[in-house]
Amino acid sequence: MKQTVTLSELLRPAYFHRLLLALYGPELMPAQLPVLVSQWSKYYFALFWREAVPARCAGRGLALPNNVGVSLDDRGLPLAFEPLAAGSDSLQALLEHHLTPLVQQLAALGSVPVAVLWGNAGDCLEQCLQSLKVDLAEARDLLERPGGPLFAAVSYDAYGLRRRRTCCLSYKVAWVGHCTHCPLNP
Repeated sequence: MKQTVTLSELLRPAYFHRLLLALYGPELMPAQLPVLVSQWSKYYFALFWREAVPARCAGRGLALPNNVGVSLDDRGLPLAFEPLAAGSDSLQALLEHHLTPLVQQLAALGSVPVAVLWGNAGDCLEQCLQSLKVDLAEARDLLERPGGPLFAAVSYDAYGLRRRRTCCLSYKVAWVGHCTHCPLNP
């Protein structure tokens, strides 16, 4: 059953941990909590960039206050932001005012290094740009600005092989294993 909860409610420890338990089951939760939070964050970041990048390509921004509603599917994965309102926020502003507090909260909820979560956010941004076939300078700047949290989240070698800068931890769950662009793969 689809449900919508505010982001602040979603990130309450009791609610979020129940969601992860229902999603991933007792064999993984809580033993693999950092992995589970990392994996769930990928769905959130993918949704975030799927909404933010096209809005910026169209010359608009989004309004994503910290109390935005997040629509979840039956499993507990993010489907949409509700209501999704047009705004004037640049991607940098969204990164500072929405993603930074979110990353801090997820890191605390799951004992996940912030570098892992920022790596997920950057990986999802780069994948979004690839799938939409856009080269949005504002988004590229987030990925290429030294010292920024998304800097060099993804790179390509001389053969075009894609690599993440940080591992998403999926390899710690045997049936998931290493992702195809894991920095830990030989």
